[in-house]
Amino acid sequence: MSELRIHEQIAFLRKQKGITQEELAKALGVTNQSVSKWESAICCPDLQLLPNIATYFGITVDELLGYKPADTFGSVYLGIKGLFEASPAEESFAIAYRLAALLHEGAVSRGYKGFVPWETGKNHGMSGVDHEWNYSACSEPEGATIHIGRAVFIADHSLAAPITPVKIREIYNTMAVYQEKDVLTVLFGLYELTKKDFDRFVSLKELEIQCKLPETVVESALSHLPVQVKIEEDGQCYYRIEGSSMHIPDILLMLRDK
Repeated sequence: MSELRIHEQIAFLRKQKGITQEELAKALGVTNQSVSKWESAICCPDLQLLPNIATYFGITVDELLGYKPADTFGSVYLGIKGLFEASPAEESFAIAYRLAALLHEGAVSRGYKGFVPWETGKNHGMSGVDHEWNYSACSEPEGATIHIGRAVFIADHSLAAPITPVKIREIYNTMAVYQEKDVLTVLFGLYELTKKDFDRFVSLKELEIQCKLPETVVESALSHLPVQVKIEEDGQCYYRIEGSSMHIPDILLMLRDK
């Protein structure tokens, strides 16, 4: 039997309804402390209270207990969270990507109310295999989304902040680093050699071979990139992309023409 998630369901439904714990307690005829304990998973509501709670939120008792999926954001939220918790840790990004592919399809089709150039009945994202076109993008007043290769980007325009001159300067300074072809070659060479092992550092010689560039060019490129440097006992330097910047190659790949 799956784990009861009534505490998360109550907390989510209350917040979705925009009420406080005190207001919920008053509506159900219980104390504020009772609601707090329910949401903190310290205890569960009495069985006799379950129908009242379900009725108050407009769902069934089964939906409240998480036994039966409901067509609400709350039930989907709990289902996705449960999927991640029940899956091996190393599968987290594969699951996230497949879910993102489905979210992309839902956004592009405007909630399956608009046309898309592929057959939505084929369960986009279920197989974990890329579609043939390998690229699709959509930009609407509400937001923008792109699916290219093994990456999905989604933006909500309602949350967008004004682009200030300071932000433009920061973006320019960031992008200026990657304008040189040799710098990009070394970035992606380093990425390919280390992306599957976050403990691996590579030598200049390995980068020379991977990038097919002279040592002096590789060294110059490394001086412009966000890299970590490890010096071994023999004094030789080894490199990898700084952990907080490992996403940059993936983002740059999304900028290329389809």
